[in-house]
Amino acid sequence: MKFYLMLIFSFGLMNFCSHNLFMICFFMLFMMFICVNLYYYLWMSLDSFFSFDYYSFYLMGLSLFIIGLMLLIQMEKLSMILLIFLLLFLMMSFSTFNLFMFYFMFESSLLPIFMLVIFDGYAFERFEASYYMFMYTAISSLPFLMIILMLSKDLNTMTYFMIEMYSIKMKSWIFMFLIFVFLVKMPMFMFHIWLPKVHVEAPVYGSMILAGVLLKLGSYGILRMGQMFFLNMNSFSVLMITLGLMGGVSVSLVCLVQIDMKILVAYSSVVHMSLLIASLSTLSKVGFIGSYLMMIGHGLCSSGLFFLVNINYERSGSRLMYLNKGSLSLSSTLSMWSFLLCIVNFSAPISLNLIGEIFMLMSLISVDFLTMIFMMIMCFLSAAYSLYLFSFSQHGQVNLMNFNFYEVNMKEYLILFLHWFPLNMLTFSLNMFMV
Repeated sequence: MKFYLMLIFSFGLMNFCSHNLFMICFFMLFMMFICVNLYYYLWMSLDSFFSFDYYSFYLMGLSLFIIGLMLLIQMEKLSMILLIFLLLFLMMSFSTFNLFMFYFMFESSLLPIFMLVIFDGYAFERFEASYYMFMYTAISSLPFLMIILMLSKDLNTMTYFMIEMYSIKMKSWIFMFLIFVFLVKMPMFMFHIWLPKVHVEAPVYGSMILAGVLLKLGSYGILRMGQMFFLNMNSFSVLMITLGLMGGVSVSLVCLVQIDMKILVAYSSVVHMSLLIASLSTLSKVGFIGSYLMMIGHGLCSSGLFFLVNINYERSGSRLMYLNKGSLSLSSTLSMWSFLLCIVNFSAPISLNLIGEIFMLMSLISVDFLTMIFMMIMCFLSAAYSLYLFSFSQHGQVNLMNFNFYEVNMKEYLILFLHWFPLNMLTFSLNMFMV
Protein backbone atom coordinates (compact mmCIF):
# COMPACT_ATOMS: atom_id res chain seq x y z
CA MET A 1 0.00 0.00 0.00
CA LYS A 2 2.90 2.36 0.67
CA PHE A 3 3.91 2.15 -3.01
CA TYR A 4 0.39 3.10 -4.13
CA LEU A 5 0.48 6.12 -1.81
CA MET A 6 3.92 7.12 -3.16
CA LEU A 7 2.56 6.93 -6.72
CA ILE A 8 -0.44 9.08 -5.77
CA PHE A 9 1.80 11.70 -4.12
CA SER A 10 4.05 11.74 -7.21
CA PHE A 11 1.35 13.80 -8.98
CA GLY A 12 2.19 16.67 -6.62
CA LEU A 13 5.92 16.02 -6.92
CA MET A 14 5.76 16.83 -10.65
CA ASN A 15 4.85 20.45 -9.87
CA PHE A 16 7.53 21.10 -7.25
CA CYS A 17 10.70 19.57 -8.72
CA SER A 18 12.56 19.38 -12.01
CA HIS A 19 12.11 16.55 -14.48
CA ASN A 20 15.51 15.02 -13.63
CA LEU A 21 14.82 15.04 -9.88
CA PHE A 22 11.40 13.46 -10.50
CA MET A 23 13.08 10.69 -12.52
CA ILE A 24 15.60 10.01 -9.74
CA CYS A 25 12.71 9.70 -7.23
CA PHE A 26 10.83 7.40 -9.61
CA PHE A 27 13.75 4.99 -10.08
CA MET A 28 14.37 5.04 -6.32
CA LEU A 29 10.73 3.90 -5.96
CA PHE A 30 11.44 1.07 -8.41
CA MET A 31 14.55 -0.04 -6.50
CA MET A 32 12.67 0.10 -3.18
CA PHE A 33 9.87 -2.03 -4.64
CA ILE A 34 12.30 -4.71 -5.87
CA CYS A 35 14.55 -4.78 -2.78
CA VAL A 36 11.78 -4.66 -0.14
CA ASN A 37 9.51 -7.25 -1.75
CA LEU A 38 12.19 -9.79 -2.61
CA TYR A 39 12.47 -10.25 1.16
CA TYR A 40 8.95 -11.75 1.26
CA TYR A 41 9.32 -15.19 -0.30
CA LEU A 42 6.57 -16.29 -2.67
CA TRP A 43 3.52 -14.67 -1.11
CA MET A 44 2.31 -11.43 0.40
CA SER A 45 -1.24 -10.56 1.43
CA LEU A 46 -2.39 -7.05 2.27
CA ASP A 47 -6.14 -7.48 2.63
CA SER A 48 -9.08 -9.13 0.87
CA PHE A 49 -8.55 -6.92 -2.22
CA PHE A 50 -4.80 -6.55 -2.69
CA SER A 51 -2.34 -9.44 -2.54
CA PHE A 52 0.39 -10.67 -4.82
CA ASP A 53 2.60 -13.66 -5.49
CA TYR A 54 5.52 -14.21 -7.84
CA TYR A 55 3.30 -14.30 -10.93
CA SER A 56 2.29 -10.70 -10.09
CA PHE A 57 5.55 -9.43 -8.64
CA TYR A 58 7.79 -9.28 -11.73
CA LEU A 59 5.02 -7.87 -13.91
CA MET A 60 4.56 -5.06 -11.36
CA GLY A 61 8.33 -4.47 -11.44
CA LEU A 62 8.25 -4.48 -15.26
CA SER A 63 5.45 -1.87 -15.26
CA LEU A 64 7.44 0.42 -12.95
CA PHE A 65 10.62 -0.02 -14.99
CA ILE A 66 9.10 0.50 -18.47
CA ILE A 67 7.11 3.57 -17.41
CA GLY A 68 10.26 4.94 -15.73
CA LEU A 69 12.09 4.61 -19.07
CA MET A 70 9.19 6.29 -20.88
CA LEU A 71 9.27 9.24 -18.48
CA LEU A 72 12.91 9.80 -19.51
CA ILE A 73 11.54 10.91 -22.90
CA GLN A 74 10.61 14.58 -23.04
CA MET A 75 6.81 14.95 -23.03
CA GLU A 76 4.06 17.27 -21.89
CA LYS A 77 2.91 17.24 -18.28
CA LEU A 78 -0.54 15.94 -19.29
CA SER A 79 1.09 12.87 -20.86
CA MET A 80 3.13 12.29 -17.69
CA ILE A 81 -0.02 12.47 -15.55
CA LEU A 82 -1.77 9.96 -17.84
CA LEU A 83 1.22 7.60 -17.60
CA ILE A 84 1.24 7.74 -13.77
CA PHE A 85 -2.52 7.02 -13.77
CA LEU A 86 -1.90 4.12 -16.14
CA LEU A 87 0.85 2.78 -13.86
CA LEU A 88 -1.46 2.98 -10.84
CA PHE A 89 -4.17 0.98 -12.68
CA LEU A 90 -1.62 -1.60 -13.87
CA MET A 91 -0.12 -2.08 -10.41
CA MET A 92 -3.59 -2.59 -8.95
CA SER A 93 -4.53 -5.03 -11.74
CA PHE A 94 -1.49 -7.20 -11.08
CA SER A 95 -1.76 -7.04 -7.29
CA THR A 96 -5.40 -7.95 -6.73
CA PHE A 97 -6.81 -11.40 -6.01
CA ASN A 98 -10.39 -10.19 -6.39
CA LEU A 99 -11.87 -10.89 -9.84
CA PHE A 100 -14.16 -7.85 -9.94
CA MET A 101 -11.36 -5.51 -8.87
CA PHE A 102 -9.17 -7.06 -11.57
CA TYR A 103 -11.87 -6.44 -14.19
CA PHE A 104 -12.36 -2.84 -13.05
CA MET A 105 -8.62 -2.01 -13.15
CA PHE A 106 -8.20 -3.98 -16.39
CA GLU A 107 -10.79 -1.79 -18.11
CA SER A 108 -9.59 1.43 -16.44
CA SER A 109 -6.10 0.94 -17.91
CA LEU A 110 -7.68 1.32 -21.35
CA LEU A 111 -8.62 4.98 -20.79
CA PRO A 112 -5.12 6.53 -20.35
CA ILE A 113 -3.71 4.75 -23.43
CA PHE A 114 -6.83 5.78 -25.40
CA MET A 115 -6.27 9.43 -24.43
CA LEU A 116 -2.53 9.23 -25.20
CA VAL A 117 -3.25 8.02 -28.73
CA ILE A 118 -5.96 10.67 -29.25
CA PHE A 119 -3.93 13.62 -27.92
CA ASP A 120 -0.36 12.73 -28.93
CA GLY A 121 -0.85 10.51 -32.00
CA TYR A 122 0.77 11.33 -35.34
CA ALA A 123 -1.92 11.48 -38.02
CA PHE A 124 -5.67 11.92 -38.40
CA GLU A 125 -6.05 8.11 -38.53
CA ARG A 126 -5.27 8.01 -34.80
CA PHE A 127 -9.00 8.54 -34.09
CA GLU A 128 -9.92 5.44 -36.08
CA ALA A 129 -7.10 3.41 -34.47
CA SER A 130 -8.04 4.38 -30.91
CA TYR A 131 -11.72 3.61 -31.54
CA TYR A 132 -10.72 0.22 -32.97
CA MET A 133 -8.82 -0.55 -29.77
CA PHE A 134 -11.60 0.74 -27.53
CA MET A 135 -14.41 -1.12 -29.30
CA TYR A 136 -12.51 -4.41 -29.60
CA THR A 137 -11.63 -4.42 -25.90
CA ALA A 138 -14.89 -2.99 -24.55
CA ILE A 139 -17.19 -5.32 -26.53
CA SER A 140 -15.14 -8.44 -25.73
CA SER A 141 -15.19 -7.59 -22.00
CA LEU A 142 -19.01 -7.45 -21.70
CA PRO A 143 -19.44 -11.27 -21.50
CA PHE A 144 -16.65 -11.32 -18.90
CA LEU A 145 -18.55 -8.80 -16.76
CA MET A 146 -21.79 -10.75 -17.01
CA ILE A 147 -20.08 -14.01 -16.01
CA ILE A 148 -18.32 -12.53 -12.97
CA LEU A 149 -21.61 -10.98 -11.82
CA MET A 150 -23.19 -14.43 -12.16
CA LEU A 151 -20.32 -15.93 -10.12
CA SER A 152 -20.73 -13.22 -7.49
CA LYS A 153 -24.44 -14.03 -7.16
CA ASP A 154 -23.77 -17.76 -6.73
CA LEU A 155 -20.71 -17.56 -4.45
CA ASN A 156 -21.07 -14.20 -2.66
CA THR A 157 -17.33 -13.73 -3.13
CA MET A 158 -14.94 -12.78 -5.92
CA THR A 159 -11.69 -14.09 -4.41
CA TYR A 160 -9.65 -16.26 -6.78
CA PHE A 161 -9.32 -19.16 -4.32
CA MET A 162 -13.07 -19.38 -3.71
CA ILE A 163 -13.88 -19.22 -7.43
CA GLU A 164 -11.45 -22.10 -8.01
CA MET A 165 -13.83 -24.41 -6.14
CA TYR A 166 -16.68 -23.40 -8.49
CA SER A 167 -14.76 -24.32 -11.64
CA ILE A 168 -16.18 -27.89 -11.75
CA LYS A 169 -19.72 -26.50 -12.21
CA MET A 170 -18.81 -24.04 -15.00
CA LYS A 171 -19.78 -25.11 -18.52
CA SER A 172 -17.07 -25.03 -21.18
CA TRP A 173 -18.86 -22.58 -23.52
CA ILE A 174 -19.25 -20.09 -20.63
CA PHE A 175 -15.55 -20.40 -19.90
CA MET A 176 -14.74 -19.58 -23.56
CA PHE A 177 -16.61 -16.27 -23.20
CA LEU A 178 -14.76 -15.68 -19.92
CA ILE A 179 -11.30 -15.78 -21.51
CA PHE A 180 -12.33 -14.11 -24.79
CA VAL A 181 -11.45 -10.64 -23.43
CA PHE A 182 -7.89 -11.77 -22.67
CA LEU A 183 -7.45 -13.33 -26.12
CA VAL A 184 -8.44 -10.00 -27.72
CA LYS A 185 -6.19 -8.02 -25.37
CA MET A 186 -3.06 -10.13 -26.04
CA PRO A 187 -4.05 -10.23 -29.02
CA MET A 188 -4.63 -13.69 -30.47
CA PHE A 189 -4.43 -14.29 -34.22
CA MET A 190 -7.78 -13.29 -35.87
CA PHE A 191 -8.43 -10.67 -33.15
CA HIS A 192 -5.18 -8.77 -33.72
CA ILE A 193 -6.29 -6.17 -36.30
CA TRP A 194 -6.46 -3.33 -33.76
CA LEU A 195 -2.84 -3.73 -32.58
CA PRO A 196 -0.84 -2.64 -35.70
CA LYS A 197 -3.26 0.25 -36.26
CA VAL A 198 -2.78 1.59 -32.72
CA HIS A 199 1.01 1.11 -32.79
CA VAL A 200 1.37 3.05 -36.04
CA GLU A 201 -0.64 6.02 -34.78
CA ALA A 202 0.50 6.05 -31.12
CA PRO A 203 3.40 8.22 -29.89
CA VAL A 204 6.61 6.39 -28.99
CA TYR A 205 5.77 6.14 -25.29
CA GLY A 206 2.28 4.88 -26.19
CA SER A 207 3.79 2.06 -28.27
CA MET A 208 6.33 1.27 -25.53
CA ILE A 209 3.72 0.84 -22.79
CA LEU A 210 1.29 -0.97 -25.10
CA ALA A 211 3.87 -3.58 -26.15
CA GLY A 212 5.79 -3.58 -22.87
CA VAL A 213 3.02 -4.00 -20.30
CA LEU A 214 -0.56 -3.73 -21.60
CA LEU A 215 -0.32 -6.89 -23.72
CA LYS A 216 0.88 -8.68 -20.58
CA LEU A 217 -2.47 -7.95 -18.93
CA GLY A 218 -4.07 -10.37 -21.39
CA SER A 219 -1.49 -13.13 -20.87
CA TYR A 220 -1.58 -12.61 -17.09
CA GLY A 221 -5.40 -12.96 -17.21
CA ILE A 222 -5.16 -16.25 -19.13
CA LEU A 223 -2.54 -17.49 -16.66
CA ARG A 224 -4.88 -16.76 -13.72
CA MET A 225 -7.87 -18.30 -15.51
CA GLY A 226 -5.76 -21.41 -16.20
CA GLN A 227 -5.03 -21.67 -12.48
CA MET A 228 -8.66 -21.18 -11.43
CA PHE A 229 -10.49 -23.11 -14.20
CA PHE A 230 -7.98 -25.86 -14.87
CA LEU A 231 -10.50 -28.47 -16.07
CA ASN A 232 -12.40 -26.03 -18.30
CA MET A 233 -9.23 -24.75 -19.94
CA ASN A 234 -8.03 -28.31 -20.44
CA SER A 235 -11.03 -29.02 -22.69
CA PHE A 236 -9.98 -26.15 -25.00
CA SER A 237 -6.24 -26.71 -24.83
CA VAL A 238 -5.88 -28.53 -28.20
CA LEU A 239 -7.87 -25.82 -30.01
CA MET A 240 -5.86 -23.01 -28.38
CA ILE A 241 -2.50 -24.67 -29.10
CA THR A 242 -3.48 -25.22 -32.76
CA LEU A 243 -4.69 -21.64 -33.25
CA GLY A 244 -1.65 -20.24 -31.43
CA LEU A 245 0.92 -22.14 -33.51
CA MET A 246 -0.83 -21.73 -36.88
CA GLY A 247 -1.47 -18.05 -36.14
CA GLY A 248 2.18 -17.53 -35.18
CA VAL A 249 3.40 -19.03 -38.48
CA SER A 250 0.87 -16.98 -40.50
CA VAL A 251 1.78 -13.66 -38.86
CA SER A 252 5.52 -14.47 -39.23
CA LEU A 253 4.95 -14.65 -43.00
CA VAL A 254 3.10 -11.31 -42.84
CA CYS A 255 6.16 -9.79 -41.09
CA LEU A 256 8.38 -10.75 -44.04
CA VAL A 257 6.45 -8.54 -46.49
CA GLN A 258 6.29 -5.38 -44.34
CA ILE A 259 8.15 -2.24 -45.38
CA ASP A 260 7.10 -0.11 -42.37
CA MET A 261 9.47 -0.84 -39.47
CA LYS A 262 6.89 -0.03 -36.78
CA ILE A 263 4.26 -2.35 -38.27
CA LEU A 264 6.87 -5.12 -38.51
CA VAL A 265 7.72 -4.80 -34.80
CA ALA A 266 3.98 -4.72 -33.97
CA TYR A 267 3.33 -7.93 -35.92
CA SER A 268 6.35 -9.59 -34.28
CA SER A 269 4.58 -8.93 -30.94
CA VAL A 270 1.57 -10.88 -32.27
CA VAL A 271 3.91 -13.80 -33.16
CA HIS A 272 5.34 -13.87 -29.62
CA MET A 273 1.86 -13.66 -28.08
CA SER A 274 0.58 -16.52 -30.28
CA LEU A 275 3.39 -18.75 -29.04
CA LEU A 276 2.68 -17.61 -25.49
CA ILE A 277 -1.03 -18.56 -25.77
CA ALA A 278 -0.07 -22.02 -27.06
CA SER A 279 2.36 -22.55 -24.18
CA LEU A 280 -0.11 -21.38 -21.52
CA SER A 281 -2.73 -23.75 -22.95
CA THR A 282 -0.54 -26.76 -22.14
CA LEU A 283 -1.34 -26.05 -18.44
CA SER A 284 2.04 -27.44 -17.36
CA LYS A 285 4.32 -25.77 -14.81
CA VAL A 286 7.12 -25.60 -17.39
CA GLY A 287 4.73 -23.90 -19.83
CA PHE A 288 3.65 -21.36 -17.20
CA ILE A 289 7.24 -20.48 -16.26
CA GLY A 290 8.32 -20.29 -19.92
CA SER A 291 5.38 -18.02 -20.75
CA TYR A 292 6.15 -15.84 -17.75
CA LEU A 293 9.81 -15.48 -18.79
CA MET A 294 8.66 -14.59 -22.32
CA MET A 295 6.29 -11.93 -20.90
CA ILE A 296 9.20 -10.20 -19.15
CA GLY A 297 11.62 -10.67 -22.07
CA HIS A 298 9.16 -9.54 -24.73
CA GLY A 299 8.14 -6.52 -22.66
CA LEU A 300 11.73 -5.22 -22.57
CA CYS A 301 12.69 -6.26 -26.12
CA SER A 302 9.59 -4.96 -27.91
CA SER A 303 9.64 -1.66 -25.99
CA GLY A 304 13.31 -1.18 -26.94
CA LEU A 305 12.61 -1.91 -30.62
CA PHE A 306 9.77 0.62 -30.74
CA PHE A 307 12.05 3.24 -29.20
CA LEU A 308 14.77 2.37 -31.73
CA VAL A 309 12.36 2.75 -34.66
CA ASN A 310 11.30 6.13 -33.25
CA ILE A 311 14.94 7.32 -33.14
CA ASN A 312 15.22 6.61 -36.89
CA TYR A 313 11.81 8.18 -37.55
CA GLU A 314 12.74 11.43 -35.78
CA ARG A 315 15.87 11.77 -37.91
CA SER A 316 14.69 10.60 -41.33
CA GLY A 317 11.03 11.62 -41.11
CA SER A 318 9.90 8.18 -42.26
CA ARG A 319 9.46 4.65 -40.90
CA LEU A 320 9.87 3.01 -44.32
CA MET A 321 12.91 0.74 -44.69
CA TYR A 322 13.70 2.06 -48.17
CA LEU A 323 14.09 5.61 -46.83
CA ASN A 324 16.16 4.50 -43.81
CA LYS A 325 18.71 2.47 -45.76
CA GLY A 326 22.40 2.88 -44.99
CA SER A 327 21.95 3.87 -41.34
CA LEU A 328 25.20 2.02 -40.59
CA SER A 329 27.13 4.72 -42.50
CA LEU A 330 25.44 7.51 -40.53
CA SER A 331 25.63 6.14 -36.97
CA SER A 332 27.53 2.90 -36.36
CA THR A 333 26.76 2.95 -32.59
CA LEU A 334 23.03 3.12 -33.24
CA SER A 335 23.45 0.29 -35.73
CA MET A 336 25.10 -1.81 -33.00
CA TRP A 337 22.06 -1.28 -30.73
CA SER A 338 19.78 -2.21 -33.66
CA PHE A 339 21.70 -5.47 -34.04
CA LEU A 340 21.62 -6.27 -30.31
CA LEU A 341 17.85 -5.74 -30.03
CA CYS A 342 17.05 -7.51 -33.32
CA ILE A 343 18.92 -10.67 -32.30
CA VAL A 344 17.15 -10.65 -28.93
CA ASN A 345 13.85 -10.44 -30.86
CA PHE A 346 14.50 -13.91 -32.32
CA SER A 347 15.72 -15.30 -28.97
CA ALA A 348 19.47 -15.37 -29.44
CA PRO A 349 21.71 -16.29 -26.48
CA ILE A 350 22.04 -15.00 -23.76
CA SER A 351 18.67 -13.31 -23.65
CA LEU A 352 15.72 -14.07 -21.37
CA ASN A 353 13.65 -14.76 -24.51
CA LEU A 354 15.83 -17.78 -25.28
CA ILE A 355 15.23 -19.40 -21.87
CA GLY A 356 11.49 -18.68 -22.13
CA GLU A 357 11.33 -20.14 -25.64
CA ILE A 358 13.19 -23.32 -24.58
CA PHE A 359 10.73 -23.81 -21.71
CA MET A 360 7.76 -23.22 -24.02
CA LEU A 361 9.22 -25.67 -26.55
CA MET A 362 9.52 -28.31 -23.80
CA SER A 363 5.91 -27.81 -22.71
CA LEU A 364 4.53 -28.00 -26.28
CA ILE A 365 6.54 -31.09 -27.24
CA SER A 366 5.30 -32.84 -24.10
CA VAL A 367 1.73 -32.43 -25.45
CA ASP A 368 2.43 -33.58 -29.02
CA PHE A 369 5.72 -34.07 -30.84
CA LEU A 370 4.19 -32.71 -34.08
CA THR A 371 4.22 -29.22 -32.54
CA MET A 372 8.00 -29.39 -33.10
CA ILE A 373 7.40 -28.76 -36.83
CA PHE A 374 5.49 -25.52 -36.17
CA MET A 375 8.10 -24.42 -33.63
CA MET A 376 10.93 -25.00 -36.12
CA ILE A 377 9.13 -22.97 -38.81
CA MET A 378 8.32 -20.19 -36.35
CA CYS A 379 11.90 -19.99 -35.01
CA PHE A 380 13.28 -19.83 -38.57
CA LEU A 381 10.81 -17.14 -39.67
CA SER A 382 11.45 -15.11 -36.48
CA ALA A 383 15.16 -15.06 -37.32
CA ALA A 384 14.32 -14.22 -40.96
CA TYR A 385 12.13 -11.17 -40.28
CA SER A 386 14.41 -9.86 -37.48
CA LEU A 387 17.47 -10.01 -39.76
CA TYR A 388 15.36 -8.58 -42.60
CA LEU A 389 14.53 -5.62 -40.36
CA PHE A 390 18.19 -5.13 -39.44
CA SER A 391 19.79 -5.64 -42.85
CA PHE A 392 17.30 -3.59 -44.87
CA SER A 393 17.46 -0.60 -42.52
CA GLN A 394 21.21 -0.61 -41.76
CA HIS A 395 22.86 -1.64 -45.05
CA GLY A 396 22.59 -0.34 -48.59
CA GLN A 397 23.01 3.05 -50.22
CA VAL A 398 22.33 6.06 -47.98
CA ASN A 399 19.23 8.03 -48.86
CA LEU A 400 20.20 11.61 -49.88
CA MET A 401 17.44 13.02 -47.64
CA ASN A 402 19.24 11.55 -44.60
CA PHE A 403 22.28 13.83 -44.84
CA ASN A 404 20.69 16.10 -42.22
CA PHE A 405 20.92 13.15 -39.78
CA TYR A 406 21.86 14.52 -36.35
CA GLU A 407 23.68 12.58 -33.64
CA VAL A 408 21.89 10.36 -31.14
CA ASN A 409 22.17 11.91 -27.66
CA MET A 410 23.35 10.18 -24.50
CA LYS A 411 19.86 9.92 -22.95
CA GLU A 412 18.63 7.91 -25.95
CA TYR A 413 21.59 5.55 -25.66
CA LEU A 414 20.85 5.21 -21.94
CA ILE A 415 17.24 4.19 -22.64
CA LEU A 416 18.40 1.58 -25.17
CA PHE A 417 20.99 0.25 -22.72
CA LEU A 418 18.41 0.01 -19.90
CA HIS A 419 16.20 -2.09 -22.19
CA TRP A 420 19.00 -4.42 -23.27
CA PHE A 421 20.96 -4.87 -20.02
CA PRO A 422 18.24 -6.44 -17.76
CA LEU A 423 16.98 -8.47 -20.73
CA ASN A 424 20.31 -10.34 -20.83
CA MET A 425 21.47 -10.12 -17.22
CA LEU A 426 18.26 -11.65 -15.82
CA THR A 427 19.36 -14.88 -17.54
CA PHE A 428 21.97 -15.28 -14.78
CA SER A 429 19.42 -15.00 -11.97
CA LEU A 430 16.74 -17.44 -13.16
CA ASN A 431 16.43 -18.85 -9.65
CA MET A 432 14.24 -15.81 -8.86
CA PHE A 433 11.65 -17.07 -11.37
CA MET A 434 11.66 -20.70 -10.32
CA VAL A 435 10.04 -20.36 -6.89
